[in-house]
Amino acid sequence: MASRQDSFKNAQSLLEQEKVQEAFDAIQPFTTDKTVEYSPFEMETLANVLSEKVTSSEFGDEKKAACSAAIDILDGVKLVKDAVWLNCYSEILYESFSKMNRCAREEERENAWCRLKELYIEVLMMARKIWKDKNHPERLQIYLKLAKLCKSYLDVADEETMNMCTEAAKEAKFMGKGAMEDDDWRDANKAIEDIKKHCSDALHEKELLADNSDVE
Repeated sequence: MASRQDSFKNAQSLLEQEKVQEAFDAIQPFTTDKTVEYSPFEMETLANVLSEKVTSSEFGDEKKAACSAAIDILDGVKLVKDAVWLNCYSEILYESFSKMNRCAREEERENAWCRLKELYIEVLMMARKIWKDKNHPERLQIYLKLAKLCKSYLDVADEETMNMCTEAAKEAKFMGKGAMEDDDWRDANKAIEDIKKHCSDALHEKELLADNSDVE
């Protein structure tokens, strides 16, 4: 059996050749071992492979199965205190749940949301360790992804999570620019406004759903 490092290098090469399934097969044995701590390169490779599998699958049950398989793998990954690593992980986590939203049956959505929330709690805890400043653009991007998912899953998402994202945006805004570079502050400020908008829209639409349900 090839070493882990060689397997991931091979997977990256296969992915560049658009051999998605072969790339996955090269690293699949390591995805079932929950003691593995992936390096930033390995996490990036894993994220790219899973992204291609999810993207290339047919819409419907095949897409849902691909998303579910990706989420199962990500659920078993040990989080690492590294900015590049966490950005790769959070991006594929967001992509998997975002695409799952479009094909999950009504009775599956609540379980999907509960799992999403559990995983994001762990991601946010790690994000706070990596980016200690509440107004750091990359830390805010994690909250923004969760805010977008709140809107996607608004029928089952809880107001507590929406309020948590909104509060994080408010705290970042209160801190202001400080010593940040102009570009960083512009990115942070945009994320702040986007978080607030997504959560506000989700809360409003959730209220409309509740009102319609009462009428029926």
